Amino acid sequence: MKARPLALIAKVLGRKYDITVTIAGQIACTTGKEITIPVVSGDHAEALAHGYIDHEAAHVRYTDFSVQLMDNFAGDLLNILEDVRIEQAIGWEYPGCIANLRELTRILVEQHGAFRPDPSHPSQSILSWIMALTRIAVLNHDSMRQTRDSAEPLVRQILGEQFNQAVQLLDRTGTLRSTRETAALRDELMKLIRNAAKPMQTNGHSQTSQSASGSNGNSGQGNQDGQSQQKNATDTNGGQQAKDGGKQQAPSQPSTKSDNSTSSGQQTPGQSGASLETARQAISEALSGKSIGSYGNVGEKLAELLCQNATESSFNGSGAAAPRLPTAQPLRNASGYDDISALRVHTAALRARLQGLVQASKQKRSTPASVGHRLDSRVLTRLRVGDTRVFNRKEEKRAVNTAVCMLLDSSGSMGNSTLLNKMGIASRACFVASEALYSIPGVRTAIATFKGFDNRVFPMVDFGEKPDHSRFNITGSGGTRLGHALWWAWGELCLRRETRKICIAFSDGDTGDGPVTQAAIKRMRESGIEVIGIGIQDTSIKRYLPDNHRIIKNLDQFTPALLELLREKLVA
Repeated sequence: MKARPLALIAKVLGRKYDITVTIAGQIACTTGKEITIPVVSGDHAEALAHGYIDHEAAHVRYTDFSVQLMDNFAGDLLNILEDVRIEQAIGWEYPGCIANLRELTRILVEQHGAFRPDPSHPSQSILSWIMALTRIAVLNHDSMRQTRDSAEPLVRQILGEQFNQAVQLLDRTGTLRSTRETAALRDELMKLIRNAAKPMQTNGHSQTSQSASGSNGNSGQGNQDGQSQQKNATDTNGGQQAKDGGKQQAPSQPSTKSDNSTSSGQQTPGQSGASLETARQAISEALSGKSIGSYGNVGEKLAELLCQNATESSFNGSGAAAPRLPTAQPLRNASGYDDISALRVHTAALRARLQGLVQASKQKRSTPASVGHRLDSRVLTRLRVGDTRVFNRKEEKRAVNTAVCMLLDSSGSMGNSTLLNKMGIASRACFVASEALYSIPGVRTAIATFKGFDNRVFPMVDFGEKPDHSRFNITGSGGTRLGHALWWAWGELCLRRETRKICIAFSDGDTGDGPVTQAAIKRMRESGIEVIGIGIQDTSIKRYLPDNHRIIKNLDQFTPALLELLREKLVA
């Protein structure tokens, strides 16, 4: 199955979350109102881009940015808790996000090795345990179980008797409803860490005094090479030495609730001097207020991966499965027609013809059948010759359910909007068609014009909006970028739920982006969108749409030309 183009995903998600999503440049970032991602490629490009938009959109919708985020342990802790809260919130509002974000975490952990604590910043182990514990409990991100299990022994040693209380506090993560509530929970956790630090500091002082007085029961081994006697600390009976530092085991196994070694300053067989020192460093770093290297920031990690997988940032509709769609810009310098009354005559004629076409297609014809509930008295004589087709059956006709997107060329070659110029003919034909189609039940029409800009179009009428002639009287300028406009129309029509989708392009000459035009038409056809071309005093459109085009030289020729093209296309 062909992957959905990234541009379409961005457009869909942008509308879904009511935010602006732009595909441009080489970096992924967000301003709090707009999300920007680059064109990316790779095995997990779609999942990463989709996840980044989901995650950052959740921040835009639910995070209170007035709550200050510091670059230290407390700031990272707040971000970790807030990430869990906003991902839970967006999952409640949009259930499809739940599976997407769960898969995203799996990819980050299993494919990219994300969220591994940096050994040079031991306090990151506390954050990794909190992140894994809350994501497993609240979001069911089971891919983080190994992260939790790896960090828990050291965290137990750091927190000591405060460990169970920390678990109870973190159980509240799933009940948080605002960023300020999240910050309050962060503050409680920081207070708990400070409380856990007090017995550890006492522990350090007591061990220092013990080593100085030689009270470890092994006076023959003094303080060699200037090193502390911490590696030879005694057990609670004071008679047995611990194993030498060269034979120490890495982080100890979880201590039991009855283990008082943390508060007493004494060491159990499962704990080593090195792990105690790591615990002290971790808690000291957590309370230092200094940067610890930014841990657990999902959005930051995704932005980094998207940048690594960024491809050519310029529009490349000719080959890429994920082109950058042009953006819609406000239309300026438009005015109304002086001959609007004459145009309404053309509108009335086209409307009548279109309504007749639709009405004829919707008529239910009755045909004789061998099975039914109602006899057709006109054909009962067939029974004499053994023909049992004497029941009346009406054919079911499909209703009109069509989306139409019209593209108006306003390049420099079209000239100005006087009636005798190409621009005047094309813009008036476009207005007449939009007014006539607006009156047909089941038809929704949108119109945009394109000038000499690669990545911009200018909407004139939105789907379902009544056409206003004051937006149609425009002057041409720039080159003909039909291909880029077609890609924009493709993105718009793909989002529509109508069963029949049609794109009508009005243009007076060859395009300046031929390969892009061909690629766009090919993609539209693959997506079930029919493309029609109306050439304005020029046959160049025939090159791209040899079987679906008409050439008109004046407005009078437009109605029969359009009717001929739409005869089999309006009814789904």
